[in-house]
Amino acid sequence: MDSPKASAARKALGFIKDGMVVGLGSGSTAALFIEMLGGKKLDVACVATSHDARAIAVRAGLCLAELDQVKGIDVAVDGADLVDPSRNLIKGMGGALAREKVVDYLAKKFVCVVDESKMKPDFRGIVPVEVIPFAASPVAREIAGEFGAKVSVRCGCGKCGPIVTDNGNWIIDAGFGKVANPGRLESGLQCIPGVVANGIFTRNRPVVVVGGKDRAKVLE
Repeated sequence: MDSPKASAARKALGFIKDGMVVGLGSGSTAALFIEMLGGKKLDVACVATSHDARAIAVRAGLCLAELDQVKGIDVAVDGADLVDPSRNLIKGMGGALAREKVVDYLAKKFVCVVDESKMKPDFRGIVPVEVIPFAASPVAREIAGEFGAKVSVRCGCGKCGPIVTDNGNWIIDAGFGKVANPGRLESGLQCIPGVVANGIFTRNRPVVVVGGKDRAKVLE
């Protein structure tokens, strides 16, 4: 039997056709999708959202392109750390949120692949915020003071100091209780000087493919 993640990834392949430009997300379920897409041998161009996604795509034999080499993104397939009943997302625990937001928001269709554990009854938890290192301290103070979040700079295992993103920035993890209006919080966080991107995704409402024990279901 497929694992729930593999089931979701395989179901998402049905959204991909020859001639498309495909955005490749980051994370464990997106990685399975990339590997499966390589096995389909379709004529597609792919835009990766992280060094990790790019490396997997290269191993899978996919044709890669940069954003300035394509006219648009037909379908982006990406994972999530949380999906609420309105299909608002928290993303970025893998650190690729800024590039993911660019690609996922540009896409004509955004397909979010998750297993059932990522489906939550309300919007709460840790929201990653990518920041310019120079501004990390004032950004953290403002997130804590204005939004009441518990904040910490994300540090890595096996290295000293903060994790550095593919863009050369740091990540602040901001913990929130139940959020009544995720879209307003997304906009508010983005207005803080020094913030590159935050992990709340509300604008391009995704088709959500949920992998379960027996099969994957599509929510749209």
